[in-house]
Amino acid sequence: MKKIILSIISVAFAANLSAQTVNVHFKNGQTIQYPSDNVDYVDFSVKAPDPTVSAGAVVDLGLSVYWASCNLGAESPEEFGDYYAWGETKPKSGYSKDNYSYYDKDKAKYIDIGEDIAGTEYDAATVNLGSDWRMPTYTEMKELVDQCSWEWTQIKGINGYKITGTNGNSIFLPATSNYNSWLYYWTSNLQSNQYEEWTWLLVKQNGSYTVSSGIYSYVGCSIRPVTKNPNASGDPVDHSQDHLVTDKVSASFGGGSISSINGRIMAGSSFNVRFANNSSEAVTLISIQMYDQGNSNKGNNVLTSEVEVTAGETKAYNVSIGTSMLAPTVCFTYIYNKKKYIVEATWTN
Repeated sequence: MKKIILSIISVAFAANLSAQTVNVHFKNGQTIQYPSDNVDYVDFSVKAPDPTVSAGAVVDLGLSVYWASCNLGAESPEEFGDYYAWGETKPKSGYSKDNYSYYDKDKAKYIDIGEDIAGTEYDAATVNLGSDWRMPTYTEMKELVDQCSWEWTQIKGINGYKITGTNGNSIFLPATSNYNSWLYYWTSNLQSNQYEEWTWLLVKQNGSYTVSSGIYSYVGCSIRPVTKNPNASGDPVDHSQDHLVTDKVSASFGGGSISSINGRIMAGSSFNVRFANNSSEAVTLISIQMYDQGNSNKGNNVLTSEVEVTAGETKAYNVSIGTSMLAPTVCFTYIYNKKKYIVEATWTN
């Protein structure tokens, strides 16, 4: 029967060799055309298996969700994986407004697919990995930034950040820009204005980071999937009143053994620094680091363990610097209401 079908196809092609092309239509929307006079015959074989898409291992960072160990489309943590426009579920060779699925060129406007696409038909993680996986929300990405420690490092020559949770487990996010220093990862949330659609993403470079809007939806970015944490509380932590405590936490210098030349503090100098909790609730101090305002490269954490600072208490420490600094700054990182906060002070002569 198969030979008969092939014979019929061959006859049909032969009848119009000079006037037709052979069009091969792929499921991803791509079409390839061949001049019919170059086609000898059409053959069919057993369908090739779809490529395996994996999220890698499930990693518990002590947060509200578990994180995948790999980017969507990657097989190991240092691989970039596939890039996706926001709301599209398949990668493609190029990304522009003209080929974005949710931009109506005739009306010159974006198509509304919702403000949060997590777990929907527009979620590339859910579509490719199944209903147990989805894109992270803005809140979950912010939690990754605020409650984990970030270390710039390399895996197999690829730059990125080792992100360690409060329980000691970690994941690696490879830097995804052409310069191999910026991270662009989609969240599932949308922010819009009167001109364009901007989506939330993670941006981190050179020790400063944020979860921010500021990139067009049609741009191709990486996705790091998340899945349910069965041990997490179902209720989100309310931080709306944290300022009643954090506004009353301060950092200061109190002298020390200091040597300076032309205003630059020399290596070996030591400072007395203070962390004051003048609020009515306890906070947990987790790190003390020195850095120069001129380059923002923070030094090692001088704390050997976390310290509870009770209401109204002030902790004093002596910190030495290993390299000369123009504007030494002390950075205290502490936790209140399950969220990290930072308070700083800069030395003035």
